[in-house]
Amino acid sequence: MDVRKELFKRQDLKYRDFHLKLVPGYDADKIIGVRLPELRKLAKALPDDCFSWDYYEEIMLHGLYIGYAKLDFDARLALLNTFVPVIDNWAVCDSVCSTLKFIKNNKADFFEYLKKYMFSEKEFERRFAIVCLMDYYIDDDYINLVVDYLKGISSGQYYVNMAAAWALSVAFIKYEGKVMPLLENGNLTQEIHNMTISKICDSFRVDKETKAYLKTKKRS
Repeated sequence: MDVRKELFKRQDLKYRDFHLKLVPGYDADKIIGVRLPELRKLAKALPDDCFSWDYYEEIMLHGLYIGYAKLDFDARLALLNTFVPVIDNWAVCDSVCSTLKFIKNNKADFFEYLKKYMFSEKEFERRFAIVCLMDYYIDDDYINLVVDYLKGISSGQYYVNMAAAWALSVAFIKYEGKVMPLLENGNLTQEIHNMTISKICDSFRVDKETKAYLKTKKRS
């Protein structure tokens, strides 16, 4: 399969211009302009991952391939070892994380694998870890580990902080008793603290009274 040819067949220039606004600073010449549903269809049809890494969409396809291809656990990890360090934007990171459904059947082993990214100094490696934790580990078995990790984050990296706040807001929906004390006792950095409250208040699954209370806890 000529992957690049297939991508350009699906090009939508208006979408490219729109998407550029969502990934500020990205080289416009490196985005073809293919919508995510089309990328997912193409990723499912890929026979292998032997294609270029030059364009945004090609990088996305490499990540989606890891989730969709019929591979064993170790083969997926080997591909992630190459893919994760290449991530340079939130959209590729988050879209690929949501596609790695194999994690559900390998949670203990993948949690150990994630640790090298959980404590990485690289912004999008760490975001990858946080978003994976949010997508697959907010449950009874892992919630304490996830919350303990998130409350310890002290980063000047915007996309790390935003991911931590997002994960905490998701955890709040199911485990309010685990997250509320962090917001009441000032356990988070100011940026993550305020971002978390904002994300919670954006949710339709939180009642008005709780939102009003949390707004009184914002820090300045």
